[in-house]
Amino acid sequence: MSSRRVLTATTVLLLIAVFLLVLSVVRSWRPAGSGRQNGFYVQTDDGVFYAAAGNGLAAASREHIRLFTSSGKCVAQADVKLRDGVCAGSSLVSVYYDMGENTLHALYPDGVYRLAELESGATFADVNETGLITVIMDKDGAGGSLLVMDTDLTPLFRWDSSSAVPVEARTYGEDLLCVNTLDDAGSILRFFRIDQTNELGRLTLPGEVVIDFGFLSDGTVAAVTDSRLLLLREDGVIRSELSWEGSHLNAWSLRGRFAALSTVSGQSGGVLTTLDASGKLLGSTPAPGSVRALHCCGERLLVLFTGEESTLYTSDLEELISFQPEEDVSQVFLLPDGRAFFAGDSGVTQIDFTR
Repeated sequence: MSSRRVLTATTVLLLIAVFLLVLSVVRSWRPAGSGRQNGFYVQTDDGVFYAAAGNGLAAASREHIRLFTSSGKCVAQADVKLRDGVCAGSSLVSVYYDMGENTLHALYPDGVYRLAELESGATFADVNETGLITVIMDKDGAGGSLLVMDTDLTPLFRWDSSSAVPVEARTYGEDLLCVNTLDDAGSILRFFRIDQTNELGRLTLPGEVVIDFGFLSDGTVAAVTDSRLLLLREDGVIRSELSWEGSHLNAWSLRGRFAALSTVSGQSGGVLTTLDASGKLLGSTPAPGSVRALHCCGERLLVLFTGEESTLYTSDLEELISFQPEEDVSQVFLLPDGRAFFAGDSGVTQIDFTR
């Protein structure tokens, strides 16, 4: 077998591994049923996927896409058939897509619905708090294409990869873009300004795969692999890192003023860890149970444990309050106004932690 065929096979295996990991995370976050608990939202469709949208909530099901305010009022909706819909939200716009389909849907707080036709199937989409939308599209052969759009779906920036496959792409502020790509050697994080064509910088990680990344509130990129957390400047230079030898990562939150991680070791159980943008350790504490999901916002961290327990912490992991949600809850969202959403098979419950 030629070396080229070996490299191609290796790349395919890496892509399959990343796809399965992302799929498992997504499905662990996806409520699958219908009905109502003591919450504000009743969903009659199966297979609902939720995403925080400012202080509200975006929801994608097989028959509808919807946008809700924090009080549960549906301010925008459209009848859209999705096989396996995914959404991403902000206070300005929420976007919805079906994996592999060439349409991108958008809902706005004023009730407007827009549709963008893509040249090929979408594999990833994200929106930041300034309304910038990033979409990754597949293409025949190697590589993929990335599009950054304004809030009204006007294209602003395009990048085409000829070899490395774009896996995720996110923006910060008005112009900073980071793209997580994967080739036969490992992951490469690439940084751009959307008003320029040349890269600002890149970080190449031979033999490592970036599982996920996000922008912290000051623009620092927090990225996790299967063995470490990396905190990066906007040119790709590593500012700080944290390794977890002998443990494995099972939950994380990489947006907000700090990064939060849950690692598990067969010998010592789970550990919650928080770090600020400079890499300073804010807190580390044994987890009282298996962590299912966590979400940072401001100086707070909301953790959902397997079973019927959720705890709100400060950024340095001082326990503030615990709450017993319904057993089927699988997604938690901590909002800027101090409230939280707990989403599960039977609907969505809102809890006001400011009272």
